[in-house]
Amino acid sequence: MATNPSLGSDASSVTGLPDAVANQLLHFAYANLTPMLGMSALAGLGGALILSQDGATWPWLWYAAMLALTSLRFLGGRRFQRDITVEGDRNSRRRWRRQYALGLYASASLWIAPAFLVAHLPSTIEYTYTIMLSALAAGGTGIVAALLREGRVYIGMMLGPPTLLLFWQADGGEVMIALGFAFLLVMLVVHARNHAILRKSVELQLQNTSLVQDLRSLNTGLESKVAERTQALLDAANHDSLTGLPNRRGLIAWMQVHLDAARNQTGAVLFLDLDRFKQVNDAMGHDVGDRVLLIASQRLAEQLPANAVLTRWGGDEFVVVLEGSKNLQATAHQIAHKLVHAIGQPFDMEGQTVSLGLSVGVSFFPTDAVDHQNLILAADLAVAEVKRNGRGQVFDYCDSYSATQKRRFDLSRALGAAVDAGELQVHFQPVVTASTGMVHAYEALARWQHPELGPISPDEFIRLAEETDRIVSLGDSVLRQACAAAASWTTPTSAPKVAVNVSVKQLREEGFALRVMQILTQTGLPAARLELEVTESLFADAHVRTTRDTMESLCAIGVSFLIDDFGTGYSSLSRLQSLPLSAVKIDRSFTSDLGGRGAIIVESTLMIARRLGFSVVAEGVETSEQADALRAMGVDFFQGYHFGGPLPAVAALATSGRTPVLSDPGIYQRTG
Repeated sequence: MATNPSLGSDASSVTGLPDAVANQLLHFAYANLTPMLGMSALAGLGGALILSQDGATWPWLWYAAMLALTSLRFLGGRRFQRDITVEGDRNSRRRWRRQYALGLYASASLWIAPAFLVAHLPSTIEYTYTIMLSALAAGGTGIVAALLREGRVYIGMMLGPPTLLLFWQADGGEVMIALGFAFLLVMLVVHARNHAILRKSVELQLQNTSLVQDLRSLNTGLESKVAERTQALLDAANHDSLTGLPNRRGLIAWMQVHLDAARNQTGAVLFLDLDRFKQVNDAMGHDVGDRVLLIASQRLAEQLPANAVLTRWGGDEFVVVLEGSKNLQATAHQIAHKLVHAIGQPFDMEGQTVSLGLSVGVSFFPTDAVDHQNLILAADLAVAEVKRNGRGQVFDYCDSYSATQKRRFDLSRALGAAVDAGELQVHFQPVVTASTGMVHAYEALARWQHPELGPISPDEFIRLAEETDRIVSLGDSVLRQACAAAASWTTPTSAPKVAVNVSVKQLREEGFALRVMQILTQTGLPAARLELEVTESLFADAHVRTTRDTMESLCAIGVSFLIDDFGTGYSSLSRLQSLPLSAVKIDRSFTSDLGGRGAIIVESTLMIARRLGFSVVAEGVETSEQADALRAMGVDFFQGYHFGGPLPAVAALATSGRTPVLSDPGIYQRTG
């Protein structure tokens, strides 16, 4: 297991609550009493005004009781300030704490009482009153942080019973109840953390006071105590509070001492990035996420040699530094693969299995960099390259990664302006009917001709748009251009559809359906001639309800949806049958492998599609042999260079009546 002797450690435990700490916490509680009472009085006035909107008089009687209780608690607080026996008398402290708790619980009870009476009032009043209770409970996480037990009870009383009383029989009440108890859990966690911080602060304050007293009474051992205190503060500044590992500041300090090119020292940096951790954090909460990080750090440490330094760089990122050895590169790779394997083992979190992965970037000192910050940056660039190439691998840094990162940065800045400047154009590729060879639709494909960098690959700029959230504006621009072009594709015998790719990020926006309707109206394209293609990431998206509502709204006016690249991602049959889909598009990787396992995938897809009533489109059809085989299997539509590549002038072809057929594939020849 890796150790870090030169970085120090922080190991302390609290076995009980000393009288001095308990006394100080009680003083903090009473010191916060006056502002708390003032806040309660003002909030009570607001509550009375809200609850009396229907002319009822009981809210003012309730507020009068609130003021009376507030006055009694205020007087009790003043008496506490004059009582000095609490400093040394444990029984006195218990009495004052009991009095504080009774006042706090009585106040919470008064706040709860209207919840029994507002069920007949408009829902806006119920929600407003719930917000007031939530705000008071949230304030209690800080203002009652000094007393752990009393604060928990207060927050629980303010959020638990009212949530049930107000929303038990309301429409959508189960959602509000779930949100209320989720908020209650969050508030309890925040209150507990605030209490721990305050208690720790009190302990440190008392320790410092004790140190000053020792300084005044005894002048012996002063230098050693100051040194110990300084080291403790240094350790706290250089270590991560969750894992106890050195942090980035501690790592840089260590590297400055142990890696020196002038002394012919060598070393390696392994930049570790956990894969899929964000999904775990979002789905299971930050508490579970913290425990996963702690276990992950322990697994990493167990795989490292004694002279290695493991640090938490931040978030779900860790950095390992290896000192020079005879076969440093081989050793670094061996250790990196051991780390990948260790993290790849399932995590058992309260009966649920969590699966993570690990991507590793490696840089070497001093060949890749002599500056410690740049050495870590080099490893970071390497792990970013791993992420872009499928994750779960180990890459060494090379100079091209810097150029790649710079290009991504430049393209990211240029992409937003490119949409506004009209640099992105739309080309169209035909989708033909398998039985007749006539054009069924044209798929709209974005193309970017940068004025300085030249043509940019769609795979590059569309992935970049997804990562930088520019996909929404890009998608809207392509949709508008495609609909405008398709509106002109009408002949006496033909009016092809237009297929447009949309991102899941577009679908989960509440205003997306309205924007599509506006574009259809403005361009004059009938909704029945628009197909929207979505990848299988739709099935794994966390906003399934929003996307389903959007799809259903558009289907209601005639827009159709199909799944693109079917079979290459995450597919859920339950979602497949619950979403309003009309077709699936088989990925080109299966079309090109009809002599192998690709045929099995195609046949399986056809069977599922037929049972669900979907049409099937095969993309990547390059030869007549592929077309014949797919037609025999029962595929409905073809798309590929055998029938035509993406062209910018499809409107001219459509309006001139030159609709391509199977017997005339030469009208579209592959251009590159």
